[in-house]
Parts: sequence; structure tokens; C-alpha cells
Amino acid sequence: MASRFLQALVAFASLLLGACTVEFDAGNPPPPIAPGSTVHGLIEWDPSQASTLNILFVPDTSYGDLSVEANLQAFFEDIELVIEQGYWQNNAYYVNLGRFNYYYTTAAGTASAPTTGICPDVTWPAQVDTDGAFADLVLLLHTNSLRDCRWGRKATSEPTSYRTVVHESTHALFNIPDEYCCDGGYYVAQPVLYSSSASCNADAANAAWRDCVSFTSTGGTTWWRSEDSISDIMVSAGSVVVEVGPADWAIMEDVLSALGATSTPSVFAPASWDHTP
Repeated sequence: MASRFLQALVAFASLLLGACTVEFDAGNPPPPIAPGSTVHGLIEWDPSQASTLNILFVPDTSYGDLSVEANLQAFFEDIELVIEQGYWQNNAYYVNLGRFNYYYTTAAGTASAPTTGICPDVTWPAQVDTDGAFADLVLLLHTNSLRDCRWGRKATSEPTSYRTVVHESTHALFNIPDEYCCDGGYYVAQPVLYSSSASCNADAANAAWRDCVSFTSTGGTTWWRSEDSISDIMVSAGSVVVEVGPADWAIMEDVLSALGATSTPSVFAPASWDHTP
């Protein structure tokens, strides 16, 4: 545990000195979080995990054997960009960066084109449910082009689809539904999504931004969104990260504030913010 606290201190110092950039060295990789574990800590603001959400990166098999330094470095470099160009390009994540620990596992999985439906067929390494059972988000990084999805605490993304990374992560970490039409994952999650106009327009929690608009899913159900048609992180995926909307933040804040002090974003969609280290 002492070495993990030292690692957190080193990470903190590196971020300060590097203007919030990260660099992981496969020539000197972090130790496992426990003897025999396949999971290693990359950035641990709180090694006890009591005040953080914990993100575990899983490689797909295209990275190869991660005991080979060059392969591990390639995985590290993708993770660096996922953190810097993904999470830290979203103001809500960035201003609360100390609420997120980051880990990786050397156990690989696979993601392939779906045999049915729209979500990829995924083979998860068994270790994510043993060594990585603590993780709030298990994110498989795959290099093939696929439409990505979230299943409970597990999700997939291409490492360079930074908006997809944040979109799928926000599903898993905060249980916020899709806000686009028409074939996403929809469920009542106030003050974001409602099952009727009446409930959307009567909710005092969305009064500050309320403009309830509807869309109908491919399954025929009509949903009401409190943020009209603004394009926030839950509306679309892709490469360029956008911000959360105020309704999304209301849910995120509830989760994060249960862990400790929380900072409110300075920017909400549709406005944009650029973190350029």
C-alpha cells in the first residue's frame, strides 16, 4: 500500500509539472495492485478507492502480449490520449479529475461485429470480474471499427474515438441514458429523460433550463428530454469531445458529491471548452 501512495504522489506531481498531461513508461511499469493481480494502477489519487470512481482499461488482443515492452507502450500511449483527449477534454471530468482513479489490466478481451442487434460481440477476460471487481467502469479498448455499447459497468470504445469514450463512460459511471433518437438505450432518469410531457414539465429539478422536447424510439416509445435539442456528450459519439448538459451534471454531481468535494463545470453544452496541455 505504501508504494501505491507514493505512486499517487508521483502522479500528482507529474500532472502539476506537465500542465495536466500524462506519460506512462512501459520500461518502468507500475506494480500490480495486489500480489498476483493482472491489474495495475496508472493514476491513483486515492489508493483506498474510498473517494474515487475507478476506471479499468482492458486491451483487446490486437495489442499483443503486454509482457513485451513495445506492446505495452503502445497500449499506454492509447490510454494517455484517452485520458487527455477524452476525459480531460470534458470540463465536468476535468474539474473533478481527482475523483477518478485509472488502472489497466494485462488480460485481453475481444470485440467483434455483432451477430445480432447493434452492439458488438464482446469476450471479456475473466479477470475483470476477479482482479478488477472493484472497478466502476471496465472499458475495453479495441482497434477495429465498431458501434460501441455499455452493459452495466462494462463498455467498449475505439481508443481514438474520444467522444465515444466519454459517452460510454458516462453511461456506466453515472447511469445516464442516451439522449439521441432513435435506437439508443432509453429509460427514465430525471432530470434528463422522462416518459411523459407532464412529468418533464412538472419537475422542479429542471426548471433552470427546461425546454421539454420529445422523440420516438425505434421501439415506438416516446421520450421527453428536458434540455431541448442541445448537442451534449450523451447525444452523439465520435472523435471530438463535447460537454455535458446541465441535466447530465445534476446526476453526475449527485454521484460525485457522495465521494467528497465536487467542482461545478464552468462550461455546459452547447458551449465548448478546450483543454490543450
